[in-house]
Amino acid sequence: MSDGTVRPGGSGQRILVRGAKRPWTPVSAEAVLAQDVIATNIGNLLFSQSVMRALSVPGADVVPNSYMAGRRGVDDAYIARINDEFDHFVVPLANAFRPSFQPNLERLTRVVRGLDMPVTVVGVGSQHPLEGAGDDPSAEAVKAFMAAVLDRSASVGVRGELTADYLAGLGFGDAHVEVIGCPSLHMDGPEPAVTRRVEALGPDSAIATSASPDTDVMSPVIRRHAERFPHLVYVPQNSWDLNTLVWGEAAQDPTATSELVSTSSPLHLRDQVRFPLDPRTWVDFLRGCDFAFGTRLHGTVAAILAGTPAVLLAHDSRTLELADYHRIPYKRIDEVTEDVRAEDLYEEADFSAFHAQRAENFERFTAFLGKNGLPHIYEDGAAAPEFDRRLREAELPPLVHPLLAPGVAGQREVMSRIRWLRQGKRGDRPRTAHAFTRELPHTEKPPVTVERVDKRLTRTVGSLDRQRDDLSTLKTEVAELRSRLSDVSEDLRQARRRADRQAEVLKRLDVLLLTRARRHRQRLARRVVSRISPRR
Repeated sequence: MSDGTVRPGGSGQRILVRGAKRPWTPVSAEAVLAQDVIATNIGNLLFSQSVMRALSVPGADVVPNSYMAGRRGVDDAYIARINDEFDHFVVPLANAFRPSFQPNLERLTRVVRGLDMPVTVVGVGSQHPLEGAGDDPSAEAVKAFMAAVLDRSASVGVRGELTADYLAGLGFGDAHVEVIGCPSLHMDGPEPAVTRRVEALGPDSAIATSASPDTDVMSPVIRRHAERFPHLVYVPQNSWDLNTLVWGEAAQDPTATSELVSTSSPLHLRDQVRFPLDPRTWVDFLRGCDFAFGTRLHGTVAAILAGTPAVLLAHDSRTLELADYHRIPYKRIDEVTEDVRAEDLYEEADFSAFHAQRAENFERFTAFLGKNGLPHIYEDGAAAPEFDRRLREAELPPLVHPLLAPGVAGQREVMSRIRWLRQGKRGDRPRTAHAFTRELPHTEKPPVTVERVDKRLTRTVGSLDRQRDDLSTLKTEVAELRSRLSDVSEDLRQARRRADRQAEVLKRLDVLLLTRARRHRQRLARRVVSRISPRR
């Protein structure tokens, strides 16, 4: 593991970030699906964009990796390219410590092991049911990933205390694990606040809601609220729901909430569903809402970033620990019934603890970045004007409406599908209508300069120093083992000699006993003979 020191990078540093795309790159809904841009969940874009913005200090080049490091087919050439072109690999993660993510985690571990640069993991979490973790088939994969990262970083930033406790059980304690929450809540720094825009919810209130696929109670709750509140909008986050909205296809593996977006759903037909394709448009949409509630963590975070009151219905360890850490108003899903009312949730939502905790959490997050050698825009004199300008001026696609939405909204969706299908003769992969190429954006190597060569040499020397330290540690451990083996061998020899002596003593005792027994039998025989023999 690292000794806890990471040299900071200066201006001109090139940072590779695990993320989908540059935040200002427009990608249509059709391309998002065809090329899995969001890695199945639009929430991934929220926390990765927050990290990219935080690291966009003047002079730094922050490049998203299109999630390539965890996808199939990554080879040694890709790893060599990262080593050649970048100075730091930053890995924002969500609920990565779970069995279903294990193949991705193992591929990511392979990439990390091949890098000769600092690697920083930001905001990773475990995901288990509220009643406990139970068997953990991914434990060995998690330990291998943590060990690989800690060889190249000062610490690993985790989302909450439950994840910290989980890692402590695997052997990674406070010396290498820091609780920093989710970086998405720091998208705009420490100041954004949540304010009530209406005194109470009424029939005309604009409400946003969300649901996770394994929360059975949410489907009837949302259907009932959609009837009571005509301006309610359901905001799904998974790509299979987007596929239903875009192409009208039912989910291949339906979940409890799949029916909410089906083409026969009243929400679909009444245009009460929206799917965001970018964090900026997502947050902008939620600014027009009075309240948001649901089980989706990043649906709740997006509302908070918009300043809109929200209540999280915590349904697993991941959502629960983040609500506790950030003091987000929440209610446990096992306390929610079909009769729950948005009006009551709104009235009970109290953000005073969230606001009181916000500054401390933000300072802990930025201190973690500094400890791991990552300059950030919140340091004195730093800002992200170019990042903010490009994001502000970007023409990003609007939120996706249902395919069968009435009126102009549905017609525009149909026209978008027709434009996409028009390109079908060329195949899906090379389509150009806001298509997204899943590779590193920089296809040309940066020019060879003395500074870059010096950085590469410095990294190589640092890597060699770490390897030399590791070898020295191994030599010491081997010497200690040899000494212990020598002591054990001597103990065994002495024990063997004692055993031999005891065996010899036992042998002599045995002979002595046999001799005495024979003599005793002889004496007894003589006595018997003397008694039965006739006297003369």
